Amino acid sequence: MSKKKIIIDFIKLNHWLNARKITNKFIDKKQKTLSKKLSLKKNFTISPKELNFVNSDLSIPTEKIILQNKIPDYILWTKSKIDKTKRPIKRDGIHFYNYYSLPIPNGFVGPVILDILCPKNRLPKLNNGHLEQAITINLGNSDIYGRWGKKKNKINFSKIKFNSSSINSWIVGDTYVEPTYCPHSYSRATDYNSQILSYTAKSPLEKFVKNLNNWSKSNYENLMKNIKSKNLRASILKLYLDNKGVDLKYLSKKIKVKVKSLEQIINNKRILIITCKFLKINFNLFDKNNYTSEDGIGKTYLSYKDSFKTIRKFKSYTIASMASSERYSDLFGYFIKVLGSKKVKDLCDYASSHYLVTDGNFSFNIDNKSIKIKKGDAIWMSSFKLHGFSGKGSLLKISNGENLDTSDLTEILNIYKPFETLDRSYKDRTSWGYE
Repeated sequence: MSKKKIIIDFIKLNHWLNARKITNKFIDKKQKTLSKKLSLKKNFTISPKELNFVNSDLSIPTEKIILQNKIPDYILWTKSKIDKTKRPIKRDGIHFYNYYSLPIPNGFVGPVILDILCPKNRLPKLNNGHLEQAITINLGNSDIYGRWGKKKNKINFSKIKFNSSSINSWIVGDTYVEPTYCPHSYSRATDYNSQILSYTAKSPLEKFVKNLNNWSKSNYENLMKNIKSKNLRASILKLYLDNKGVDLKYLSKKIKVKVKSLEQIINNKRILIITCKFLKINFNLFDKNNYTSEDGIGKTYLSYKDSFKTIRKFKSYTIASMASSERYSDLFGYFIKVLGSKKVKDLCDYASSHYLVTDGNFSFNIDNKSIKIKKGDAIWMSSFKLHGFSGKGSLLKISNGENLDTSDLTEILNIYKPFETLDRSYKDRTSWGYE
């Protein structure tokens, strides 16, 4: 065992003790030193013996209760600091990219800036894709080619353009959203340097995949066997029915509709609504979405000229949309034009986000400070923190749902007495009772 001191977050451990219905009185009989530490209701250093008791006797893993760094309100990195993260990437035997990291708190998924170095006369070798979906923006100073498949066609190989005109230059270029495990690669379309921002998002599957990889192989194979079907929605509905001990005969009797197949339920909205109501599951889970904005490989594309059509006023700013996808409601972004002298703090978002300054020299306003920022600087911003910008310049903003995402908001909407529940949940040090 490591000699490094392990500090336990009392609030986290207290949550697990409450969930497991374990009182300090019980712990006192087994592990008196730990009991004394718990009685203080403060964070504490845990001994190897105490930790072994928590892990083995209480079945609470260390990673669930260890003290972590607090999430900051914001992180600001200058261009020079970002430049220091430069790391050359080789692919296909050539210097293919330079990668640069943008600021993130520990444990968060982070975006990167890429220098596109693969020459224009060379078909860029594909990567293998990754679990996380992403928004990609051409930052300039030139057009590039994007490749997304082995076959060279309009869907798999096309230009991602840079806005080289003086018209709405704050909308810097084309944007697109790529899906999970989509192979992709880029090359120059000209002889000039170009950069992209690849804003990788936290995957909605992250939590499930983490658990999935701890399953046995037979469990995984049974999962795939149960969902492998031409009609995935029907397969998922069957999982619900089986889990609740309901077959089609019993279902037909209870909903008073003759049901002969799962497909009949899925393809009939009226029957599906009745079925979901009986099973007490959310109908929206099975509501079919055709995702009409996607192309044949799951990309959603928006040219900078189409971004022009979305220009609008928003609070103290002029903004324009980037590409977005119905599949990833937490992954979105927009271009921002700053043109105002008043030191406003009029932005406050539910999810964490990133800003990248694309032009100008202006102010980032937060708390009682007004911090000068310029082209190439980047900011990571936490949830529900008032901030704003003043002066003259432009930046882009992208959010990916970390800190608070759609699934969290769905849960909040479904909580009985949500305000009271959230109020109790924040830094809860209360025991569950019986002491």
